Amino acid sequence: MRMKDTVTFIISRNYGRSLSLSLPALQVYIGGAAAAVLLLVMFLLSLMYLVTYPRIRSIESEFENLRKERDALRDQVLSANQDAWEAKEAEWQARLEKKDETQPVQVAGSDGEGQYLQPVRVDSLTTRVNGSSVEVAFRLENEGDEVNRGGYLYVIFENNEREPVEYNATPGVATNEDGFPQSYKSGIRFTRFHDAATFRRMIRRASATEYYTHVTLYLFTVRGGLMLKERFELDRDLFMQDRPVVRTQQPARI
Repeated sequence: MRMKDTVTFIISRNYGRSLSLSLPALQVYIGGAAAAVLLLVMFLLSLMYLVTYPRIRSIESEFENLRKERDALRDQVLSANQDAWEAKEAEWQARLEKKDETQPVQVAGSDGEGQYLQPVRVDSLTTRVNGSSVEVAFRLENEGDEVNRGGYLYVIFENNEREPVEYNATPGVATNEDGFPQSYKSGIRFTRFHDAATFRRMIRRASATEYYTHVTLYLFTVRGGLMLKERFELDRDLFMQDRPVVRTQQPARI
């Protein structure tokens, strides 16, 4: 058959007119070649999938195991951070009860000894409330002569008059039942500072009746250790005004 010939396809039926389709021989050749190439490509792709599928499944299994190990290690670090902070807080409370300002706060380490010296402190908290949002500004001051190494920051808004207690974290992160952040690296990254630095965080209010009773600042080191926790009580009347309200307060000093 030559290229200039015409190929006619005839479909006959027992009744009625027959159906016919005429195509140049060149189109028939091109269509047949394209179909053959398509079938060959599909066959090669199927063969490649069958050959690589076991390896893909192996990689997925290894990745899943690594993810589980990562989550387990992260939970251990966060649990250790929480335990360490509870020990520090207990020692600070004991010092407050004794009214002894000259005694340094001792915090037990892994060997049962050690001293916790807070590298930064919260100088003040300024809260601004309007009908649609709540904004807080923390002023942090560097303690001592050394420059802090920076870290990660979270601000946790709390309403402990709800059941269960409601927590709203900024930036967003999952918290445990005590409002403790579950992932320190999702916090606001701050670099080292010599003297002081101010950080602002804002959350939206779902309605004019939404309010919070406390706000807590968490500072983590670059390695995930808990550097600082400072909790402030918010006045209820801040959320009951018709116009924006700004109030500044200092943390209780021991």
